[in-house]
Parts: sequence; C-alpha cells; structure tokens
Amino acid sequence: MSIPVQARLTFHRNTFFELETPKRRLFIDPVFSRERRGRRVTAAVRPCDYVLATSMTPWFDDVLDVLDECEAIFVASTRLRRLVADELGLKRGRLLDLEPWERASEPGLRLTALPMTASMGMEGAIDEGAGLLRDLGNIFPVRRGRVPLLDSALPVLEGAVRNMAGMIGNLGGVLRQPRAMDRMSDMLGVDLSTVAGGRPGLAYLIEPEGAASLLHLADGVHAGTSPEDLEDMAEICQPDVLVMHAAGLAVEPYVRAARTLGPRSVLLYRSRDPYRVGARGQAIPMTSFVGALAEGAPECKVVQLRRGDSFTLERPADRPAAVRPGASKAGDAAARPAPGLGASSVKS
Repeated sequence: MSIPVQARLTFHRNTFFELETPKRRLFIDPVFSRERRGRRVTAAVRPCDYVLATSMTPWFDDVLDVLDECEAIFVASTRLRRLVADELGLKRGRLLDLEPWERASEPGLRLTALPMTASMGMEGAIDEGAGLLRDLGNIFPVRRGRVPLLDSALPVLEGAVRNMAGMIGNLGGVLRQPRAMDRMSDMLGVDLSTVAGGRPGLAYLIEPEGAASLLHLADGVHAGTSPEDLEDMAEICQPDVLVMHAAGLAVEPYVRAARTLGPRSVLLYRSRDPYRVGARGQAIPMTSFVGALAEGAPECKVVQLRRGDSFTLERPADRPAAVRPGASKAGDAAARPAPGLGASSVKS
C-alpha cells in the first residue's frame, strides 16, 4: 500500500501563506517586515522556490525583499511581473507572468491562474488614479510648432497633470502609514476602507502531486464579486480546498463562492485585526462567516485560520484531480519555456 504524498499549507500572518510539498516551497503574498512607531522595519527572510503574488497588497515590499534575497521564481500577472523586473532587474528566467486561464506546470506541481477582482482600500484607489495621471502626462506630443496656440497651452496642461499626479501619489503614501486611514475615517465619519471597488488580480489553483488541490482566492470574494466569474471558475475546476479572506459586512458572497465551487474544505483568514486599538473598521465576527457557511453550504468543512495555523492537504480518494476532464481547451503543451514551470492555456 502506497503512502500518499503530503503537502502542508501554513498561514503566517496578514496575507502570507506558505505551501510546502516534498519537492517545493511556495510563498503566497509573503510578509516578513513589521511596523514600529509608524515605520516599516525589515526582517530576515527565508528562501523558497516560488513567490506567488495575487495583487498589489499593502505588504508588496516584502515580495521584493524575498526575491532580492533568494533565487525564487516570481509568478504573477504581467503588470506585476513588469513592476518587479524594473525594480529589481531580475533576469527573465526568474519571472513567469500568467494571464487568467493560463496554466504553468512542472513534474509534481501544477498552477492555474484564475481571474479575480481583489478588494482594494482607498490607498490602492489613489495609487491607481495617480498612475493614470502619470500615463496621461506621458502621452503629450513631443513635437510642436504646427499650431502656435496649442503649443503655448500644452506645457501648462502637461505641468498641471504631472503636478496633480504627484499630489495624489503623495496622498497615497500618507494613507499607507499605520493608522492614517483610521484617522481620516474618524475625521470624515466614513469608513474609507470600504469605498473603493477593487483591482484586477489573480487567484491560483495549486495542484501538488498526490495531495489535495487548493484554490487560493485571497481577497477576491467580497460584495462586488461577480457570480459569473465564480461560475467560469467552476467550469474549469472543482478544488478540494478553498481559501478566502473574510472581511466586510456581507457573508452572502462567501456562501455563493462555496456553493459554486464545491470544495470539501473552506479556510478563512483575516489580513488585519479589526479589533485592534485605534481601528475604525466595520467588521463582523468571524463566527458570522463560519455560521453562514455552515448553514448555506453544509457540505463544506469550515476552518478559521489564525496566525501560525497549518492545514494538511490530504486528497480525498473520490476526487482524483481538481481540473475537470475536458476543461483544457488548448491542450497541455507548454506555450513558452520557463525554469521549472512551463505555461499553457486552459480556456479559450
């Protein structure tokens, strides 16, 4: 009788998940730094084989720290891959960008990127606005002289756009300081963390050989989550384990996600303590999420992950694979070479 290969998922803190298999160690949105008196304090990082980024989290500098200290391969969207490549100057061999519905695989491990809209706070929305204004400033024509009136107006308009981008960018930096969002929320009497919509991100279906499949949705489930997106995911896969970030005031989206995707186990976590001193968040107890799932999706085992908790990915005997037969419409041949992982499409 063969002993099944084990894989273990550990929730460290904030957004940081670590998946360890007999052959590979994966970090998902790693966090090693700490805050002290309003300043970010770096800490020693550990090595891994792959670093997966779901979106631009508030702790994204830790992703850069890990990639700078070890030879891990970075897996993310094209946008984040470009950002990291520009920031660290990494060689192409350490970068793998995936589009939604693309798959990357190596012997013993398969990843599938799925589209999601990540929950985004006000500081993220401000960064997006500043980026758009900077892009607008870059499209002003370089050659002038054909229309004198327009030539005199363009420098003024260009300067105004660039100045506004700088001001908005500075505001984003202020809001990223510890407790800055809470102070501004207190001043305005509005919870600013809930007024922004979201930004595109990637969820990851991770399939270690001989272990349960894991769908990490991060903060991609919230009041604005599209049921159609969940149904598209369900057409491709049925994961054994579903990981979701529990936040906000609505429990219904989490029940819909569990019903649609049909996992055996649902793991819930929080990236921040909503009850910390000075916090002004609109939060409901974790028991509300757990109770709603127990009532609305009773076939799922619900587990609340706290800091340091681990979960063994044991594959049920009656669920041999997460990707459903026939789901791959483009085949499994590698679309482009990559060290370890090679990518292909799972949906046309």
